[in-house]
Amino acid sequence: MQKKVWVVTHTQGLEVTDNSVFDNEADAANYAHEMATSGKGSYQVLASVLNSREAINEESMHWTAVPEFDAECLECLVQEVAEEAKEEFDEEACAEFFEKNKDQLQKHADEIVHEYLRKELRDYINNERVILG
Repeated sequence: MQKKVWVVTHTQGLEVTDNSVFDNEADAANYAHEMATSGKGSYQVLASVLNSREAINEESMHWTAVPEFDAECLECLVQEVAEEAKEEFDEEACAEFFEKNKDQLQKHADEIVHEYLRKELRDYINNERVILG
């Protein structure tokens, strides 16, 4: 979850010369008022949010769900493997293996998808981040 913060910007002329971040709106407003009385530029309070990589990683775990392995899914996997294999193998043994290990395979598939999504989100956020100041 994003934490709400308040940014006090100090401008002199057309240039932003300083920024201060507060986790309390009243503190930000008081600071801006006190600094404005000095007569050295203008101060403005802006609401913003604080983003955290840890929070994004935790939230991304719940954003997607991999479908459950069922008989139809297992048949598709077995057929796909059978079509690509150059040597003969036992399709029934393969299906039995998938059925017996479907919980472990599902868990591993979930981990792969979650790691991929976390990496994509990190890359997207890092590319979209604009630092002002």
